[in-house]
Amino acid sequence: MTAEWRTLAFALGLATACATAAPVLAQDTTTIGRDTVVGPDTVPTAPAPLPPFAFVPEPEVPPGPLPPGSRYTFTRDSLAWTNALTLSDLLTAIPGVYVARGGFVGQSEYVVFAGRGAAALELYWDGMPMLPVGGDSLYADVARIYLTYLKRVDVELLPASMRVYLVSERHETFDDRSLVRVMSGDYSSTQYAGLFQKRWPAGVGIGLAANNVSSNGFSGTNRSDRAFDVWARLDWQPTARVGAVYQIRRQNQERDAVTLAGGGIGAPGRQGIRTDAQFRVFARMKPRGDGLGVDFLLGSSGWGGDSIVGERGVHLASASLRYSAPRMGVELTGRVADRRAVRTVAARAGVAPLPGLVLSGHAQADHLVGNRSSRRAHGAAALFRGPFSVVGAMSWGEAVQAPALRADPAQRTSDRSLHLGIDLRPVAGHVGIANRDAYQPLAFPDLPAIPRLGRSPESTVFIAAAKLQPIRSLTFDGWYVNPTRGGADFQPPTHGRAQVTFRSKFWRTFRSGAFDLKLQVAMESWSRGTAGLTAAGSVIALPGISFYEAYVSFQIVGFIAFWDLRNAYNSREPYVPGMPYPRNAQTFGVRWEFFN
Repeated sequence: MTAEWRTLAFALGLATACATAAPVLAQDTTTIGRDTVVGPDTVPTAPAPLPPFAFVPEPEVPPGPLPPGSRYTFTRDSLAWTNALTLSDLLTAIPGVYVARGGFVGQSEYVVFAGRGAAALELYWDGMPMLPVGGDSLYADVARIYLTYLKRVDVELLPASMRVYLVSERHETFDDRSLVRVMSGDYSSTQYAGLFQKRWPAGVGIGLAANNVSSNGFSGTNRSDRAFDVWARLDWQPTARVGAVYQIRRQNQERDAVTLAGGGIGAPGRQGIRTDAQFRVFARMKPRGDGLGVDFLLGSSGWGGDSIVGERGVHLASASLRYSAPRMGVELTGRVADRRAVRTVAARAGVAPLPGLVLSGHAQADHLVGNRSSRRAHGAAALFRGPFSVVGAMSWGEAVQAPALRADPAQRTSDRSLHLGIDLRPVAGHVGIANRDAYQPLAFPDLPAIPRLGRSPESTVFIAAAKLQPIRSLTFDGWYVNPTRGGADFQPPTHGRAQVTFRSKFWRTFRSGAFDLKLQVAMESWSRGTAGLTAAGSVIALPGISFYEAYVSFQIVGFIAFWDLRNAYNSREPYVPGMPYPRNAQTFGVRWEFFN
């Protein structure tokens, strides 16, 4: 059976299962409960109260309420049990995401979504914009964002873009916490990572982490790679209402160039150091973020140690005023910077005025260097009764996709989506339509094997996602996206992902929690599409293909062992034409977590 027929069969089955659907949970959908993956927002609920002596800063994520399906959350438990090594791996759980992988561990990876190329992704690190400042300075290479010192990842989904909020680790108790992760695999791929956290009764907490990932490349034409991260965090919160946080992240990057088999450079070499730092002070009227609150932040992102592009960086300052209540959240933010977006004003609001009704929206205006401007607005409304929901959303923008390029013009877009959903104990999912405006994305800076991306025409896209859990320990879930009109590069027709997961945590036999076992098999498949343009303007074909994955992990108290297999189907086709991907690529390792 060809890849196209396999994909079509998968699509028909999933579409049938989703005939009445609602937001599927994030990637590790077998986990159920407060300490695992959180479903998309409806009306916000207060977090579980902490002991009186342990005050920690709240996650810097958009306030709710948000309509169902607007936000996907990956918590500490789901990050520990996922096979994802980087942020790009994690985002494959989002319907419609295509990861343009330049190769195996350590290679360049760009998240492509909704016909906007990599411009569809915005990154925030504990509330601070995480701008691309390296040798490319255009798009974020999310293969460089490892999950070692992240406690939570939130993904806010819009009709044609997404905003990803990275939440750093923070320590909630007086028990010292240590974490060690060691990974090895094919092509001399290794990871050595460690985390230490401690908190004192005076309200002071520290966090220290290091992460070293390297790979020799999997063929004579592929490059070797190494990235070394260090992270440090110091926070002081003597009460539930006031506090301060300083943290810094520094990553040394060493990448060799990729030489294509037919000649030419598939990806350039990169060597440099990226440093992100921020200092934040905050105050709240009430504990756990209720009532009025203010935040002040000083931050910077810089790139150095590169003899080719030299020093680059952005320094910024921001202030936010927030009001939160059980059924309402409002936030106003002002930001100034010395480069790119030199002045920014943003407003956000969410309200549930009546039972069964949620309204939310945000707007942002940026004044850019070169006397340019960007404006964006988004609004959504949801009606829900019991497990059923109807969600409509609209986004408008006249925005620049690469503020670092003074010649990059603003593009006007108007995008809309409508979803129907259901959220029941054995079945959850959503089915809907998104109408997306035409757009001209820029090429990927670190993948010159694709010289240009073609213009994405106006398109109408069918979207479905579903989760079936016949018993608590067994879950079937997946998503499917297909443009019924139009299309775009790296957004192939009949694109879907499906997986089956067994998790022994939910067997009554192992209620003590001392033992846990996870078995997962996944498939990602798509039919023939396009992958950009050659330098002469010819279309580059994206072959239809299926990739299979397998993942096994088990836990004994604080010890977890894992094994991951990529491209188990032995596909000879890559994610990016001209950039080969290995077959039967394996990684394996262990993870220890200690207290006291």
